[in-house]
Amino acid sequence: MKAVIVYASVHHGNTKKIAEAMASVISADVIDVTRKIKPDLSGYDVIGFASGVYFHTFHERIKKCIEENLFSKGQKVFLVATCGLGYRDYTKGIKDILAKKHVSFIGNFQCRGWDTYGIFGKIGGIAKKHPNDRDLKEAQQFVLKTVCEKTIDDVALLG
Repeated sequence: MKAVIVYASVHHGNTKKIAEAMASVISADVIDVTRKIKPDLSGYDVIGFASGVYFHTFHERIKKCIEENLFSKGQKVFLVATCGLGYRDYTKGIKDILAKKHVSFIGNFQCRGWDTYGIFGKIGGIAKKHPNDRDLKEAQQFVLKTVCEKTIDDVALLG
């Protein structure tokens, strides 16, 4: 299985931390879509799209990447969102785009991330210590279960 996580992380590196933690346990490639605008995703079996939340949705470059790529029948996609406040599912709009492209969606992960945008900056931000070690471990558990049908414990036993 060949996997990639395409991410946009422009403020505090929250999403980058999560993407790299996930990639480390499934040996995935990691692509920063803010630097490589149109990555070739054709050779991957599993594709993760990860983004901070901007006005209740994913970064524009992630949306554009999804809209401009052709997905093959066997490819599977998962989504990852980091946000200051986790009171709703911020992946819904992206799921709608994926559904229109008939992409095989396998799950989504969301966690809090340090947010200093707008009014939050005036008070020093919210979710300051996120993503923390627990968030990173939960991200790894999610990707192992979703992509590999394994757990952290299974991987530890394999050494």
